[in-house]
This record gives sequence, structure tokens and C-alpha cells, in this order.
Amino acid sequence: MIHYHNGAYSREPVPLDPAAPAFRYGAGFFETICYNGKKICHLHTHLDRLLHSLRAYRVQHETIDFEPVIQQVLNRNGLEGSPARINIFYPIENPEAHPVVMAVPYEPKPYKAFRVCLCKDRHVSTLNSVKTTSYMFFYLALKQARARGFDDAALTDFDNSLLETTTGAIVLEKDGDFVEMDTRFKLPSTALKLAHRVLDIIPRTVTIDDLPQYRHAYLLNSMIGMRPIVAIGETAFVPDEEACRKVSELVLEEEI
Repeated sequence: MIHYHNGAYSREPVPLDPAAPAFRYGAGFFETICYNGKKICHLHTHLDRLLHSLRAYRVQHETIDFEPVIQQVLNRNGLEGSPARINIFYPIENPEAHPVVMAVPYEPKPYKAFRVCLCKDRHVSTLNSVKTTSYMFFYLALKQARARGFDDAALTDFDNSLLETTTGAIVLEKDGDFVEMDTRFKLPSTALKLAHRVLDIIPRTVTIDDLPQYRHAYLLNSMIGMRPIVAIGETAFVPDEEACRKVSELVLEEEI
């Protein structure tokens, strides 16, 4: 895999100073962006979130013209014209952070429905509202869920209120009303932000005990768009492809 770092394209590993925060603590920020085979989807929305995080936490950082760099990374990896997952990482080093841009093949699963278990552990922090590379909790929760035969794990706070899954935002629906999780302990999802353009979604606190009230559930992220969740823990939901199609066409910038 050829990546971009420090003004060059290379197959060599990205070097990290063992004394730097990125190596010692996994400190950094990142974004995951969909390339649908024709265009880089909502690049500026992702860059807004990424660069806002760097500025908010006063991280000195290099900025580059990301679009041509991404196009070069796609081209050099033979990915032009094929779906790919693009990642931009900013590992925090001294005196400033430099972006790493990479792209790997991605196989869309436009008809997938998700089975989600409940994560028994808790990781409640305002840092959950930032996409950081300190991702151990989410990584382990997803790994354990898949080992049990699930697609993802739903995360909750200490009051058993839903937050999100390890990979995306949760939206619920009943009686025509769409609900997102009302909490400051989740990531501000780019896919959910786009979904607001086509669906009227209101914030609400939803506990695990509230789930049986809802008919439909959805998982949203920038790589899948919006897909049905057929179960969260012991609660089953009816798949709703129509709402998913409207949002996914917008998020993935293609007709579904």
C-alpha cells in the first residue's frame, strides 16, 4: 500500500518517535472517507470535523491540499474507478502533527442489515465527541461483538442510555418520528448530519428499556450510508429500506 506522509508517497512504514504522544498514548485524530469509485464523498465535511478537532485541542499541524493528494494515493494504489476507504490520520508528534493519507479497497454491501449486541463495558467521556486515534475501547468492543457473531456493539452510558455503536450513529423510528441519541458523549456523525437534509430527526434520550417502543432502527456512517438494524440486544426491529435509500444516496453520492 502506498501512502502519503511528509510530502512524499511511499510503501515504507510511517516512522513514529517513541517519545511522541502518538507512540506513547495513541494520541491523534483521524477521518474515514468514502470513495465511491467516481468521487471522494463529502471531503470538506470530513476535513471540517478533523481540522476543528486539531484547532480545538491546540495541536500544531501541517495543512495540505488534500484532494489532489488523495487522488494521487488512489491512483498509485490502482484504486481509481473502484470503491475505496480513505483515511486521513494526524498522529500527534512534536513540534507539529503531519497528515498521513492512505486508501484501501472497499467492498460495499448495499443490502446488509446489522445485528447489534450490547456492550457491557462503559467509556463515557466528552472526548467521545472527537474522532481520536486512541480507539482501544471501540476496537475491543467491536472485536468482541464479531467474535460472538454480531456485526457491531451498541454503547451506553452509566444510566443505560444509548450513545452510538462502535462504528456509527444510531437512529430509531416509531409512528413516523425519527430519533437520534441526545447525548454529548457520542461522535457528531457526518452521515447523520447529512441525513437531517432528507429526514426530520429529533434528539431524544433513549434507554435500553425504551427500545421495544420503536419499530425501526438504523446504523449510519460514511462508508455504509444508512442501513437497517434488525436487532439491538434482545429487541428486534423491522427493516426499513425506503428511509435507508434516501439517506444512503446522499451520503454515498450515488443512486442506490
